[in-house]
Amino acid sequence: MKLRVFILFVIFFQLNAFSQTDSIWNVMLINKDNKPEMKDNMAEFSKTGFYLYRNCFYDLKLIDKTKLTLRLIDIKPDTLVFIGISNKVDSDLNVIAKDTFFINYKSIDKLLLMKNKGGNSYKKAKCEDYYFVFHKSIIENRYKSKSAYVFPDSKSEIVPRLSTHGITYYYEYDGELHYHSGIKVETPKYSDQDKVNALNGALIVLDFIVNGRLNINIQNTK
Repeated sequence: MKLRVFILFVIFFQLNAFSQTDSIWNVMLINKDNKPEMKDNMAEFSKTGFYLYRNCFYDLKLIDKTKLTLRLIDIKPDTLVFIGISNKVDSDLNVIAKDTFFINYKSIDKLLLMKNKGGNSYKKAKCEDYYFVFHKSIIENRYKSKSAYVFPDSKSEIVPRLSTHGITYYYEYDGELHYHSGIKVETPKYSDQDKVNALNGALIVLDFIVNGRLNINIQNTK
C-alpha cells in the first residue's frame, strides 16, 4: 500500500511540475552514507552517487548469483529494461539483440565495474549501499552510440559500457563485447539549472524513501 501511494504521488508531482513539457523516468543511485550532489559528470561511477544511462552496457550480478552484461534501453518505476548482446558477425547495424530483460532494481546485488579491457577483473559496487531513486525529468539520460571501423570495409556501431575507468566504448561481435579504443567518449552534461531541477526531483523521492515524508509545494497559478 505504501509503495502504491508513493508511485501515485511521484507521478502526480512530476506531471504537475512538467505539465508543459514531455518528461521521462530516470534513476539516480545515491549512496546511503553521503549527501546527494550533482556533478558535471553523473554517468561515471561515484561513491556519492550517479545516474544509469540508456544505451549503455552494465555488468550486473543478481541476487540469485547470475551475472549478466546488458544494455539499458528504458527506465520505468522500480524496473530497468535491458537487451542482451547481439550475435552480429559483421557491421550490419540492423542486427540487434532480440532478448529483453525486465529487472526490478531490488533483484540486483552488485554492479560489476571492469578493471581491465579483457573483462576478467572487476570492482564490485554493492547495491545495498545505494538508494535507487526513480524520478521524472525533462532530460533523458542517454548515451549515443558512435560508429568506427571495426571491420576493414565498413563502420560498425560502438556502444558505451561502464567500467572503473569511466565510460568506454565496445562493439558487439558473435554474442560478446570487444573493447574499442580511439574515440573519446563525450559525457552528457547538465546545465546549472538542470542540476538544480534534477537534484530537487531526486531529493523529494529520497525523502519519502528514507523518512516516509512528502513535501509538496502548491502554487497558485491564477
